[in-house]
Amino acid sequence: ALPLAMLAAGHENGEIGAIVGAASVFNIGAALVSGGLIDRFGGRVVFLGGAGCFAVAGVLLATGLATAGGPVGMLLVVRLLQGIGLGAVMPAVLSMVPTLVERRHLPMALGFVGVAANLSLAVVPPLSLVVLDQASLAVLAAMTVGVMGAAALVVWPIRPQRGSAGPPPAPHSFRPKWRRAWLGPLAITLLFIVHWGVLTGYLPQRAAAAGADVGLFFTGDALALLAVRIPGSYLAGRFGSRWICVGGLAIGSVGLLLLLLPPTTPLLIAAGALSGAGAGLVLPTLLLDLTTRSDASDRGSAFALFSVAFSIGIALGSIGIAPVIDVAGFEVALAMGIAASALAAAVAVVDHPAVAARSGPAGSERALEVGG
Repeated sequence: ALPLAMLAAGHENGEIGAIVGAASVFNIGAALVSGGLIDRFGGRVVFLGGAGCFAVAGVLLATGLATAGGPVGMLLVVRLLQGIGLGAVMPAVLSMVPTLVERRHLPMALGFVGVAANLSLAVVPPLSLVVLDQASLAVLAAMTVGVMGAAALVVWPIRPQRGSAGPPPAPHSFRPKWRRAWLGPLAITLLFIVHWGVLTGYLPQRAAAAGADVGLFFTGDALALLAVRIPGSYLAGRFGSRWICVGGLAIGSVGLLLLLLPPTTPLLIAAGALSGAGAGLVLPTLLLDLTTRSDASDRGSAFALFSVAFSIGIALGSIGIAPVIDVAGFEVALAMGIAASALAAAVAVVDHPAVAARSGPAGSERALEVGG
């Protein structure tokens, strides 16, 4: 909603893109910091802090201290707070899941959390546009403050199950930690998501030029992702993550190959469904692997680095590939995204759990067996 409000207020497209995109840069830095904070204080505290950042940003917009047509500096403050909030909330939520469920329910629990996140991304943007059209950006911001308050009330009483927290965090460090066992899942995340940066940045223009409805691509992707994510979580927990991940990458790549053809609306729908189904298999395996290759002393760092890898992949596919778009066109840029997915599949094949176990958390060798 913010880009449309800024456009209506007379901002240029380049300025809008810079202000809106600034949140992703702030998100990367915030995620790195939040990882160490989660390891030290726990996911609940960091979640409340992130929700507070979202709420303060909402207050600035709701009270008129920041407006779509006002000073750019105040809008950057809003995006800074939103970037910090996003960098804190998602790693915090994911880090809490293993402390709230038994080990045998972990894959499905992660799947339900993923579906909740996907639902918010699918439902909130169109609803926000309706509110913006019928009311104002200030009203929408006030609603955001209310939602953040409700989220805080839900999370406030949450406590880990007794005996589920694992080793206590180191009291002397706030820096994010690192395990070599995380390298495989993080590399797959970065490589896999490059194509999404290409699609979100450049597919709409290509489809519009051909008279195709690109909105149905993203709708098909979202619906397929929602439909497959929980079954994908079950399959990863039941049969192991490696080949489920490779299969998801292959399915998604078929959808991407369709996008190399001249775009039509039916083709975009089919490509979106395949893309979403592939992601619904890949993402649960990555989250499960990071969970089983960490413990309570460093799980916040693991999921913070996941968020960083995700953001870097998006940036590489959108900003990083921009020169390729200008010189060689969409097809070559997307082919690079497909090649990155193929490389991610190769990493998944060689990322054997026995290798990860040598640098994984103590006593986790049995848990790591789900990765094979």
